[in-house]
Amino acid sequence: MRRKEVLKIVHSFFARLSPRERFILGGGAAAVFLLVGYFVFAAPLLDRMEALDRLIPQKEKEVREFIRLKEEYQGLSKIVEKIEGRLPSRNQFSPLSFLEERAAKNQIRANIAYIRPLAPQVREPYHEIPVEVRMENVTLAQMVPFLASVEAAPYHLRIKRLSMKTRFSDPSYLDATFVVSSYEKGAS
Repeated sequence: MRRKEVLKIVHSFFARLSPRERFILGGGAAAVFLLVGYFVFAAPLLDRMEALDRLIPQKEKEVREFIRLKEEYQGLSKIVEKIEGRLPSRNQFSPLSFLEERAAKNQIRANIAYIRPLAPQVREPYHEIPVEVRMENVTLAQMVPFLASVEAAPYHLRIKRLSMKTRFSDPSYLDATFVVSSYEKGAS
């Protein structure tokens, strides 16, 4: 059927209806139109708005967490920059000579059995240079200031492992073995 024929049939149908029937039919069509409009457009929109309203507190909490993490990251970045500023460039610092110097200042150089470098570990852009130290026949009162002076070094040093045993012949003396790691910037 053509469009004109359909319109003619609809027009003749409405022409046969009384005004009251046309009013009821128009009201029904308007009600159907409103219901379809509500369920197709308004209801999904309202549901979406309700879901988004429920998400607001969660997203606000996530934003606060993100801000906290940002501040923590910035603080850690400053600490890393400060530590990197203390790191020497490659071959500017010798942990072996530094440890001997500190032992001499603390008057326990004669108690050093050995200072032995271990294999360096490379984690770009940094190099970790571990040194193993063995001391024999030292007292705890001699050991503590020495270790404190090592940790207070101008370059970043860290005592990684420390093992102390009392001597069998005299328990007031100790044998100690520890590893001191120094760090330096690699070739960038």
